[in-house]
Amino acid sequence: MLLTVVVVVSTASADQFGDFTYEINSPDTNTVTIIDYTGAGGAVVIPSIIEDKSVTSIGNTAFNACSGLTSIEIPDSVITIGDFAFYSCSGLTNVMVGSNVTSIGSYAFQACTNLTSVTIGSGVASIGESAFSLCTSLTSITIPDSVTTIGQSAFSDCTGLTSATIGNGVTSIDDYAFQACTNLTSVLVGSNVTSIGESAFSLCSGLTSIEIPDSVTAIGSSAFYSCTSLTTVTIGNGVTTIGSDVFESCTNLTNVTLGNGVTTIEGGAFSGSSLTSITIPDSVITIGDSAFYSCSGLTNVLVGSSVTSIGSYAFQACTSLTSIEVPDSVTTIGQSAFSDCTGLTSATIGNGVTSIDDYAFQACTN
Repeated sequence: MLLTVVVVVSTASADQFGDFTYEINSPDTNTVTIIDYTGAGGAVVIPSIIEDKSVTSIGNTAFNACSGLTSIEIPDSVITIGDFAFYSCSGLTNVMVGSNVTSIGSYAFQACTNLTSVTIGSGVASIGESAFSLCTSLTSITIPDSVTTIGQSAFSDCTGLTSATIGNGVTSIDDYAFQACTNLTSVLVGSNVTSIGESAFSLCSGLTSIEIPDSVTAIGSSAFYSCTSLTTVTIGNGVTTIGSDVFESCTNLTNVTLGNGVTTIEGGAFSGSSLTSITIPDSVITIGDSAFYSCSGLTNVLVGSSVTSIGSYAFQACTSLTSIEVPDSVTTIGQSAFSDCTGLTSATIGNGVTSIDDYAFQACTN
């Protein structure tokens, strides 16, 4: 997501130190914030001390659109990097973030299209919204254990990114965090991540496998939508809900292992995938609408003993499915749940079913 912003910065109380314009923070802190850069660019080292005062922050838009900047070294004195601080620095290739920086602001390095190397300091706790989005030359990223939150769209559209290592301190991967990183082939998810947000890895067409650790409890809708190279998925035992359309249009997905904590498979979760078989564990209660719609290679389905409802279109157009056994726990089979399953030759419906909705087995010609 590319955002164009015009910001007017007041320099009424600003002072100059070489190429840096700065403001003194609250007098009793003896610290300053760099608010503007007036130099020609090149390799820039930000000073840690200005006029006997510690440089603790880089202000919003301080280096915004400085196309001549090629590298930046942020000293350990700095604690915060502001929003849009290095936005659209198109010549920037290398960034070293000091070890005491705790937060990288929203859009801080967005659209730095030649950025190839980023070293994130060991003190960073949060990476802001779209902080590195559209950094199309970035090839790998290691997120240290100090980071707890990866913000919305933080690395989205980093089309050159091939690998991402997510530290063990991260608890939340926000919505769209790695969306459309089309060359991302390897992701190591830290052991303390509890939630993977909506569309977090959608359109990562190079991703081949993913292992979701037991710490994760929720996978947001469309989290891995249209990851067309994805073949293998292992879902940990902590996940309770597989959100809607999570693996929809993962056209090469053949192997999925569901953890024994899953209770809900929401609508469209595996629609259009290439699954050949699926074992739905006994923990699952609900199979949502279109959950396995048009899984044309699906030949075998084992429905767990706790499922109470099979949603509309849940297995529609699973043309290779030859038989289905609906356990006694199921009370409702939704509209068109098994319609157009042209390979289906037998169906055993349990004693608990009270409602078989319209078109449930329509056009099951065999």
